[in-house]
Amino acid sequence: MMYKAFFNALTGAALLALAGAAAADDLVLEDAWLRAVPPVSPTMAGYFTLRNDGDQAVELIGAKTDIAGMAMLHDTETTDDGQARMVHLSGITLEPGDEATFAPGGKHLMLMKVDTIPEAGESVEICLTFRDREDLCGDFPVRREAP
Repeated sequence: MMYKAFFNALTGAALLALAGAAAADDLVLEDAWLRAVPPVSPTMAGYFTLRNDGDQAVELIGAKTDIAGMAMLHDTETTDDGQARMVHLSGITLEPGDEATFAPGGKHLMLMKVDTIPEAGESVEICLTFRDREDLCGDFPVRREAP
């Protein structure tokens, strides 16, 4: 009986990993990836979808990773003269059932002071940080183009 429970737990974990998703309680991280950059670039942009399947609001306040000195949440806005610029986001609240999409041209994760640039095909662990709850960590594959 104990072998069956262990096997079922192992199978469930493997299926979650194959789906490219990570979950902490009721948060689901999907479609995570980093845009590949030249080896001399000190910054990288990251993208993902975060879904709150729980029954309480959560506030995403940042991220952290071993490869960067700093990670920040940004949004892209267009100025009156048509220029795009990045603005820092201090946090994003997801109500129960909400989903936040970080995608090229919009909200994104900005990794700064990157000391070792990962190449396309490699993967980087990034932990999303929240107010009043544990981090949600997942693998962000490095890609040249959006999946």
